[in-house]
Amino acid sequence: GRLAALLLAALAWVPGGSPACPALCTCYVSPPTVSCQANNFSSVPTGLPPGARRLFLQNNVIRALRAGTFGPSTVTLWLYSNNISSIQPGTFRHLPALEELDLGDNPHLRVLAPDTFHGLRRLQALHLYRCQLASLPSAIFRGLHSLQYLYLQENGLLYLQDDLFADLANLSHLFLHGNRLRALSEGVFRGLPSLDRLLLHANRLATVHRRAFRGLARLTILYLFNNSLAALPGDPLAALPALQFLRLNANPWACDCRARPLWAWFRRTRVSSSPVPCASPPHRRGTDLRQLRPRDFDGCPEEDEEEDEGKDEDDGDGGGGGGGAVAVVGTPGRALGRPGTLPAAPPSAFYRDGLPPHDLRGSPPPPPPSVP
Repeated sequence: GRLAALLLAALAWVPGGSPACPALCTCYVSPPTVSCQANNFSSVPTGLPPGARRLFLQNNVIRALRAGTFGPSTVTLWLYSNNISSIQPGTFRHLPALEELDLGDNPHLRVLAPDTFHGLRRLQALHLYRCQLASLPSAIFRGLHSLQYLYLQENGLLYLQDDLFADLANLSHLFLHGNRLRALSEGVFRGLPSLDRLLLHANRLATVHRRAFRGLARLTILYLFNNSLAALPGDPLAALPALQFLRLNANPWACDCRARPLWAWFRRTRVSSSPVPCASPPHRRGTDLRQLRPRDFDGCPEEDEEEDEGKDEDDGDGGGGGGGAVAVVGTPGRALGRPGTLPAAPPSAFYRDGLPPHDLRGSPPPPPPSVP
């Protein structure tokens, strides 16, 4: 009797077995997986097995997500490359086991409710890249204490409010490139003691508060290239003792007195850096800011005491220097559980210089046949 029951349970997950597997989907036994990708579904299929741990629903045309759709056993949920425009409150509230949620590449997803992700205490990777998010609610990431990877690149974000990430003490990778950010405030990255990689390139940054990076004691990679930065007043990089890789190119650097804090920081630190070409004044255009000489700053006023004090405070909190053409960042979820693969590749295998390849991830390879 017990053996028969086990066989029936196994058949429920085998293609062509019982109707427990939604039509046009494929189900697998170990681990319990439902693959419904690329089937032109306009809504989440009904009848998802409640014990499914991995749900692959990417590359459909799903428009809305509703509460009660997903079971509490779900660990991995891929919904990228759909047409999602609305997420009903409570959709993810009762998913205590969820570790990876991919909502990326949903270009109609413009607004998120403040409590969209509340209760996801085990969530490690959250993908929100290539949506149309212009802003984020202040409490959107509250309580996500296990989060390590946050993908917000290629949205339309105009600003980030102070303490937006304050609950993310375990966050190691934060991707904000390809947005429309113009300024970084003093408290924007507060509460991120574990942050290792911060990608801010391809924004419109013109202003960085001198304490914006305070507390990022473990940051090793910082990308600020392709922005609108003419200077970094008050030496915000002094707050980064662990920095190894830094990219500052493709900014309109002013190599006059405003350049002295950054120039002096380069003289004090040994980092791997991109070139820092001067854009002005005209007689220094094309010169690398790092190659300026002390006499180039003759006649410049001394730094004020407030800036010096800021440097002293920051030195105790956080980070150091660096940057270059390194393989960075990745998408750990791809290693967290594709059917039929082992988590072999580290996140760095998925990006080069923080820029994703055209097809970051295709359809997962088919799982091996399961043995009942």
